[in-house]
Amino acid sequence: MSVPLFENTLRASRAYYLFGKDMQLGLGHAYMVISPDDEIVKEFFTLVAARMYCVSGRACMECRGCKTVLDGNNPDVFTVNPQGEKIKVQEVKDMVSSVSIKPISGVKAYFVCRADLMTQDAQNKLLKTLEEPPEGVTIFLGVANEAGVLETVKSRCRKLYIDVFDRETVYNALTALHCPAENAAIAAACCEGQLGKARLIAFSPEYGNRYSDALTLLERLKKSRDVLDAESVPSLRSGESEFLKVLTVVLRDITSAKEGAPLFFGAELAGRIERLAEGFSLRALALSVEAVARAQEKLSFSVNPTAVIDGLLFDILEVKYKWR
Repeated sequence: MSVPLFENTLRASRAYYLFGKDMQLGLGHAYMVISPDDEIVKEFFTLVAARMYCVSGRACMECRGCKTVLDGNNPDVFTVNPQGEKIKVQEVKDMVSSVSIKPISGVKAYFVCRADLMTQDAQNKLLKTLEEPPEGVTIFLGVANEAGVLETVKSRCRKLYIDVFDRETVYNALTALHCPAENAAIAAACCEGQLGKARLIAFSPEYGNRYSDALTLLERLKKSRDVLDAESVPSLRSGESEFLKVLTVVLRDITSAKEGAPLFFGAELAGRIERLAEGFSLRALALSVEAVARAQEKLSFSVNPTAVIDGLLFDILEVKYKWR
């Protein structure tokens, strides 16, 4: 475990607040930490572990107790499945066997990554331990998809949902990591409120390229013959499905500009978005987003990508001028 990159943002989350209340009143024996963002679940686990063993109880990241967690030298802290792979029965058997060993510090914590990837047999093997763990033992199950967890397991855990963070929070978290403002703005727009995904986008230039190319495509799209120019957009033909995801975000940003919402972009990029907003009505933008969704569905059924993209661009042109 290492100091969480998004420590301050996680400290301000409702999930951490609720965990802190339990620290004061008495920890439960089992928790489900729920988020589709695997990296943030791991960072949350680190923050929780540090707080459990911190000398001051604040997760100061500096004291001897916190250092044992961060250095991986705490004999009472166990991380299961850190790679987020499928968890088999034998792994759970090994975990259950070690649970009964008395903790050295009086408190023992197990952090299971992607517990929703446990086989059904493995989950059933864990049930009794979740229901009646030895004194001083707390088990944390990281879950990306609740549908993968048996109801009998869910019923034995206290649920902590990690926030879907708003755009401003994500933007501020990224700039605190010295991410360039423009990259942070694009990542905040594209990450669906997930900090781990935002960091990946912010420090991966291809996402910024896709965003800029999507703007360029819409800027050039004025007449039917302009549809043919789509072939000259580099990131479109190199990955239609990923490009359409970003195009959806761009259309929503244009919608925000049309509605007068603040844009977390530099002057140049914000200006491009605002100029595009002048050429679309809100109705046209909504219909354009729907057209992109239909195009994505067609691509998932292996329809010819060129035909799908051409059809989409004609649809956007049509609604743009029909719903002025």
